[in-house]
Amino acid sequence: MRRVTEATKRRTTAFLISSAIVGFACLAGLPPANSNSFLRVSLLEARQSAGSSPKSSVASGKQSKPNAQGENVANTKKEHAFRGRVEKVDPQTHMLTIDGENVPGWMAAMTMNYRMDNPGSVIVKPGDRIIATVYDGDFTTLHNVRVVATGSATAVIKTNDLPPISYVCSSPGEESVLEDKPGKCPISGKPMTPLRLVTVYSCLKFQSFIQENPGVCPVDKSELVPITTALYFTCKGDSGARSLQPGTCSDGSARVKTYERRPHGDHNPRHGGQFFMADDSWHHLEGTWVKPNILRVYFYNDMTQPLAITGFSANAVKSDGNGNEIGAPVPLRQGQTNDHNVLELAVPGTTLPANFALRVKFKPSDKERVFDFTFADYSKEPGPAAVANGAQASTTAAFPAGSSSASNQPSQPAASGQQSEAYVPSTIKQEAPLPTTIPELLAELGKRAQSVKTALDQGDLTGLWYPAIGAKDVALALEENHSNEVPEAKRPQLDSAVRRLTMAAWQIDAAGDLGNKEKVLPLYQDFAAAVADVESVYEAR
Repeated sequence: MRRVTEATKRRTTAFLISSAIVGFACLAGLPPANSNSFLRVSLLEARQSAGSSPKSSVASGKQSKPNAQGENVANTKKEHAFRGRVEKVDPQTHMLTIDGENVPGWMAAMTMNYRMDNPGSVIVKPGDRIIATVYDGDFTTLHNVRVVATGSATAVIKTNDLPPISYVCSSPGEESVLEDKPGKCPISGKPMTPLRLVTVYSCLKFQSFIQENPGVCPVDKSELVPITTALYFTCKGDSGARSLQPGTCSDGSARVKTYERRPHGDHNPRHGGQFFMADDSWHHLEGTWVKPNILRVYFYNDMTQPLAITGFSANAVKSDGNGNEIGAPVPLRQGQTNDHNVLELAVPGTTLPANFALRVKFKPSDKERVFDFTFADYSKEPGPAAVANGAQASTTAAFPAGSSSASNQPSQPAASGQQSEAYVPSTIKQEAPLPTTIPELLAELGKRAQSVKTALDQGDLTGLWYPAIGAKDVALALEENHSNEVPEAKRPQLDSAVRRLTMAAWQIDAAGDLGNKEKVLPLYQDFAAAVADVESVYEAR
């Protein structure tokens, strides 16, 4: 059962970040990972790194357990301590549905069905918190199940509040390296730095303000946006105190929870545009379409701080809905705004939707990077009293005659206030719990898959991740809660389809960040095929 709660969000934050970086590494042509370096690609390892806290004790050695004849036999596989909350008990099959915590090296935090090795040994009911023993390679059976007392359960819940420890590289050019185990950075060879990644909320344009929950920025009254930060604990009056664990300072006071912004932790557009990351993992840009028909591009570094235009060059060419370029490219010029990180181009006569391929070089000897933009409407500055920036047409260069995006489009600019009937991406918000029945889940899967297609058709590459990851959650819920209702012969087909859908969703997320539609299209085909396979398995029951 996949419930979109704050706990679930915390459990999946590291999972999605790791997966997005894995997808980005594949798309950017980075070198393959080995056992102790750059971005593992293994699905199992990615799932194992997704838990909410590395708190389960691990013991090695032999353990005796009864065999089918009731005799004790030695189990030579590594054992792990399992903790979780009972969601459901099936009296006929003796299966337990458990909302399990993260077990490092065995399985990430998730809700799954388990059988008990000795169902008559303990009475378990929904709501109970349990501890048990699990073994490597066996993801279906809980051994030696015990119900935890109320006091102990409270302690477990408090421990769960901490996100997992991840390991990163802080040296330039290695900021995207993320591991779930200690090691050395692949380029510099320096030891990786441990930290806890957590999602918090900040003002869009005033980065110093951070709080744990959604809300309103006290400076400009705009809505707070989600960002990923490093969580640590410090002491008042001692800036050198920094710990990954809560505790007590030398003066007896409690350590203070503190957040630190991270590279790539904030990809929220500042001006209502489309925010993309270059494949060098450092340069970022935001494309906007403002009145009267100006393509305006803002540049940022990996901390989403404005990046002055020094040695940059860019040109744009109109394209059709399929990404085919039309006409000759035209260079962008320095923007006549108060911002020093802007290149722009006036494109009179363009009608909505406006499609462009932007080609950028960050230095003269650099390679040319392509970003595809589709604007269904004019970009809107965020904030309660937003004013369009398009009133100033500062760049006079225009596309040559005959290079309009479509010959049947009118040549007049869109009228002021004109609204297009276009796809509107979902906002990040608390969602209702997923439905529970197969027909309802299939309907939800179809709806979210259609949202991915609509976003792609409308060119909203940065908005693809939300419905794609949502579709992945629905598919996981179907597999976790209803795989026993699928004929046994078809379960391998279901497992394959869910795994392919999951990987495609992560890769779509990563490719959308890069802003290259050509790379997204084959991933979408994989995604759509996997969705169709999941649907066919259940429809053929």
